[in-house]
Amino acid sequence: MSKPSIDFSTLLAVSVHDMKNSLGLLVQQLEDAAGKVTDTKTQGELAQMHYEAQRINTNLVQLLALYRQQDSLQIESEKTYLDEVVEELVMNNRFYSDSRSITLTADIADDIFFVGDRALITQVLNDVFINAMRYTADKLIIKAKRVADRGCSITIEDNGPGYPDSLLALNDLQPRYLDMEGSRTGLGLYFARLIAEAHKYKGQHGYIKLENSSSLGGSRFTLYLP
Repeated sequence: MSKPSIDFSTLLAVSVHDMKNSLGLLVQQLEDAAGKVTDTKTQGELAQMHYEAQRINTNLVQLLALYRQQDSLQIESEKTYLDEVVEELVMNNRFYSDSRSITLTADIADDIFFVGDRALITQVLNDVFINAMRYTADKLIIKAKRVADRGCSITIEDNGPGYPDSLLALNDLQPRYLDMEGSRTGLGLYFARLIAEAHKYKGQHGYIKLENSSSLGGSRFTLYLP
């Protein structure tokens, strides 16, 4: 009797989904625990644990999305106002930003919108946001502006040390490049590039750009949507 074959791709997807749910629960429990603690040092340690759990959870969400759409990303287009997305983003990460005394500034008019996949764009911005919180000194600013008839650009800037040369080099590589050798694979940026370029309109597609020319003196991430 032959042994049953194992579909490792499906097994991996199910495992990732299960881990994602568990981490989501852990994130909530850490927030609840922090609310019961008055010691500043302990609160800081819980905030760091919360951040790491959030970061891993974001990576798992990205992996699951890529698995479900292996051939091509399916974009669910809807009109979404950016101020709503950013408000949710700031609120969901308030615990860690408060613990590090990070000053958050949002410069987004309430009439700026994008037409695209709200869930995927939110995931991209959240990943960039939590990484910016990790590396900034004490300031973050999110800005957006209208481009052409319906396009927009969103930037997240900090006053940290800036992007390393290895990540800046990704600006000149193919959108689907993923560094499997480096200590930082850039999975979040890989995911961001796939999502950006999947948004198309009138012959144009979205893109991302990394720079060390922030108005705050650190790094600047830009997402353009046509």
